[in-house]
Amino acid sequence: MSGVVGWIDFERDLRRHRPVATAMTATLAQRGPDGESVWVGEHAALGVRLLDVDGARDEQPYVLPAGDHDIVAVVAGWPTGTEALRAELAAAGARVSAAEGPAALVAYAYRQWGTDFLPRLNGAWAVVLWDGRTEEVVLARDHLGGQPLYWTRTATALVFGSERKALLSHPEVDPVVDAAGLREAVSQALPHGGIFAGFDRIGAAEIARYGRDGWQRSKYWSISTQPHTDDYDATVAKVRDVLQRSVEENLTEDPAQLLVMLSGGVDSSAVAALAADALARAQSGSLRTFTIGFAQSEFRADVMRSTHDTPFAEEVAAHIGADHTLVELDTGDILDPIVRLGMLKSKDFPTRQYDMDTAQYLTVQRAAQEGRKVVFAGYGGDKYFQGATWFTHKDLVVSGTFPWLALAQKFGAANGFGTGLFSQDALKALDFPTYYRDVYATAVAEVEYLPEEDEWQRHMRRVAYLMNTRFGIDAGSYSSAGLQLRTPINHPELVQYAYNIPNEMHNRRGIEKGILRAAVADLLPTSVLDRHRSASPVSNHPDYPGALQRAMKAVLADPKAPVRQIMDLEGAAAVAANVERLTKDRMARADVELMLQLNLWLDHYRVRLAL
Repeated sequence: MSGVVGWIDFERDLRRHRPVATAMTATLAQRGPDGESVWVGEHAALGVRLLDVDGARDEQPYVLPAGDHDIVAVVAGWPTGTEALRAELAAAGARVSAAEGPAALVAYAYRQWGTDFLPRLNGAWAVVLWDGRTEEVVLARDHLGGQPLYWTRTATALVFGSERKALLSHPEVDPVVDAAGLREAVSQALPHGGIFAGFDRIGAAEIARYGRDGWQRSKYWSISTQPHTDDYDATVAKVRDVLQRSVEENLTEDPAQLLVMLSGGVDSSAVAALAADALARAQSGSLRTFTIGFAQSEFRADVMRSTHDTPFAEEVAAHIGADHTLVELDTGDILDPIVRLGMLKSKDFPTRQYDMDTAQYLTVQRAAQEGRKVVFAGYGGDKYFQGATWFTHKDLVVSGTFPWLALAQKFGAANGFGTGLFSQDALKALDFPTYYRDVYATAVAEVEYLPEEDEWQRHMRRVAYLMNTRFGIDAGSYSSAGLQLRTPINHPELVQYAYNIPNEMHNRRGIEKGILRAAVADLLPTSVLDRHRSASPVSNHPDYPGALQRAMKAVLADPKAPVRQIMDLEGAAAVAANVERLTKDRMARADVELMLQLNLWLDHYRVRLAL
């Protein structure tokens, strides 16, 4: 995935502190397994971990002379649209060799136009530019925030990086989490931000400039409410055109470096089919696909999972001629202490869906073992094409809160999925009801409506806006394996267009994501086109609840377990004594999983809670 770090300090000569910058950069080794480079100036230090794709090594940090000073650029991720930018630079008299990578292109473009070129880049990227002429650093992210970029302040400095762990490695940054940070980590208000006290992040589609006088911050793009004037057929054709272009822009030159995560749902199947079609037309070889499964674990339908992924994924793979593998995971692997710690470090905070997220984590590790560099996934279909559960259930749509929170509350989780074992003192400090009410009110106040939209259409508009702006993509499991995640559905032109498609057109076929299904109907089997949404698989092996029970009993028996300070000990003991409940009750299981993750996080990251 590649990763960046930086340190700006106008009261220190950072040339004396290169080892600190090097140590910060090393924390991101997993993101960039192909190399490391650090640049240090008097008041600025930049580091980068490199991921080589298609055999091309991008020289980073890229240093470009600008008069008596230098412009220094680093880029994380993979911007697309670079060839058009290269042509524009050539027309302006600045020729950048085709052999030069994104960092060089960004440096030249910045010298030519300042930050005006950044909105013309697509894909998932984070750009950092040190301008020695003005002694300012520019931090920017792609339209949809596909590449993270966190920052914090010390007494004299600005410290930033692709992951929170890079900031925590600075000697003047302490791992303190206050009530606001803990709420952010475990609640369902989304998205997750800095979490640690004093941490923040550069927003999606934001350009921020920091210098001696502080911050200048602006957004260059956001979704907007517009009338949809295309008829159904034109809408389907437009979606197909943009999605196909996005897939082709994101393909690797060497198909052997590419893998598609294929669930057999329409989102990932659409991406896989378009990728396979493009490779076939170019006579570039066959596509490689992976599907997640569990050995010795029977599929069980639940509120989020209607059908088993495996047969649908295998049918799609055969239909498009892909080289397909079912990665069957062992339940014991998910609970391996090394895997549990690796999963935690991939996010730098606990997950509420440990088993589901860890299955993905283990699968992408397998992809990395095969020498893959880039993974395609279908993320975004549920968000942009009204596929999520909360689009299709009226009670959730009109709930007056985040619909995914309303779903959890519907099944008894009053404060959100996984929060059932917090102590009363912790719940009082966290005050989830007030928090949810306030952040929801802030979010829906941002929504713009069309004059002709009725009350139901306004409800659907709100849900669509919340999904677009509050549901991000967490690529942590991919970057932890040294893989670059590319999500072609997340193209700003497609996102803006889909946001304004009327909900009755989205559901014209009587099934969620109807427009997306119609757009790829010629590429996929009928069974997949007719398959309703089904969430990622989880283990139903009978050993899993017993392993959770043993782990929770070990925490309860350890008087030094850090999670005890915020856990309902009596409630936890009751759950740990009832393995049958852990087998049948997904909510109880999530409660235990979150407490176990919190305990590991508090211990391994040496978190000091300041509630």
